[in-house]
This record gives sequence, C-alpha cells and structure tokens, in this order.
Amino acid sequence: MEVKPGSLFATVTALAMSTSAQEIVSDNTSFQSGGKRIGVVVFKPKSTESHSAILVLHGAGGVDAGNAYVRQLATAVAAAGYGTYLIEYFDRTDTSYADEQTMRTNAEKWVSTLVDSLNFVSKQPGTDPDRIGVFGYSLGGYLAVALAARDARVRAVVELAGGIEPELARTVTRLPPTLIVHGKDDARVPFARATELQRLMQKIGAHVETEFLPSERHILSPMAAFHALARALEFFGTQLKER
Repeated sequence: MEVKPGSLFATVTALAMSTSAQEIVSDNTSFQSGGKRIGVVVFKPKSTESHSAILVLHGAGGVDAGNAYVRQLATAVAAAGYGTYLIEYFDRTDTSYADEQTMRTNAEKWVSTLVDSLNFVSKQPGTDPDRIGVFGYSLGGYLAVALAARDARVRAVVELAGGIEPELARTVTRLPPTLIVHGKDDARVPFARATELQRLMQKIGAHVETEFLPSERHILSPMAAFHALARALEFFGTQLKER
C-alpha cells in the first residue's frame, strides 16, 4: 500500500525544491488530544511573514517505515511557502499500522484529534488562521475530507488516492474547495472512489477539481507524483489567497 522510503517523494521533493527559493526550518512539537500526546513535525519557511498552513495527513502505514516519503512531501510543500504540519494522528490510538478493522474502530478518534490539530495550528506564530488547507494521502485523504466536512476552518483540501466514507456521503451538506487526485489503475483504493466523491461534491454544489492520472496506481510514478504535487500547490495557491 505504501511507498518505500527514499524513493518516490524523495525524487519529487528534489525536483520541487530545485525550483523553489524558499528556505525552510523544521522542528518537532506536540499537542494534547484525548489525553494523549500527538506528535507534529513542523516545516516552515524561514521568512517571518504571515503564511497559509497546510496539514499533511499520512496513510495507513503511519509516518515512519514505508511512509517516510510523507516527510519529503511536507518539506516540498513548505518549500513552496506554506507552514506545513505533519500530524501524527496515530498517536491518539497507539497505532502503527491501520488495517480495515483498525480504521473502522478509530476513525472518529482520529478526526477528533485532527480538529484539535486545527486549534493547535491556528495559534502558531506566523500562521494565518483563515488560510488553512489539508493534504491527505490514502487513509489521510479520507480523513481530510471528513475533517473538512466537520470543521469550516479548513478552506481547501487536496486528497490523493482517497475518497469519502459512505456514511458521511449520506449526510454531508458542505465541503470546501477540493482537488481530487487519483490514479485510474489504483487497485488499493479503486478509481471509483474518486468519481463518487466528485459526483457528491457536484451534487451539494461544492467546488471540485480533479487530476485523474491514466495508468497510475496507488503509488504514483515519480513524474506523475511531481505533476500531482505541482497541481496541488497551484490549487492551494488559488484557494488560500488572503481574503
């Protein structure tokens, strides 16, 4: 399900940062949620100017091991000028890997923790609390949509290889502007999940854009991933402009 560390997004990050003039700094911090310490890896532009914030949400393998590429992704987003927060939401449930049963059992706690993460991020120095987006991959994509449906502070979502849970789809009435990125040959999260979310957003009158990638699977090829990242940054740049 997850890419091996140092491969896909390491390549993408190198490409992205080679065209970026932003210098970034990183730090490890935490906040409390449900009585648990939730780790956060922070990547910020060195500039002290006010900036948009992006929450980055990992997939079912967590932040480490096969998901080490998520740190590379967060770095690339920060290099584009965003305060980027990699939220270790599995800390809430002491999870290291989420199978289908684990997802069903813990989804509500994870979403609650992500609401708490919005409280934390919105108070960080340099963050404009009116310009917060979420970038989620796979399970993180599902959670990004669920969080955005619950909390209007999320102004934009990019979900990669995710979707929306059927129960939420039956009740949701609003979502912020969302970019859906999905490989058409994804066997882990079928492409139909992307088109279902697209149709739902059209039905409720929400702004939706898509980047459907022919011949791509759950793990994108390096060039497709670079294209997806560029498209995501363009989308956030449009949707998170100062009002």
